[in-house]
Amino acid sequence: MAKYRNESLGVVSVGGQFAAPKQTLEVDDKAPGLARLVKRGVLAKIDGRAKSEKPAEKAEQPQQKAAE
Repeated sequence: MAKYRNESLGVVSVGGQFAAPKQTLEVDDKAPGLARLVKRGVLAKIDGRAKSEKPAEKAEQPQQKAAE
């Protein structure tokens, strides 16, 4: 069983469960049609990390041109 989030704008049915938009549900990894929904981007697997644990973006440093 793994958690998946509905990324579509409609209701999704997978593994005998329904998920409204932006709702997460726990589904068996062998549920029929699950792989196809993930491949299409309708469902996204939740890996358990908090949203605040995003990798730090590289700070852009302004480049100074040499005075000629």
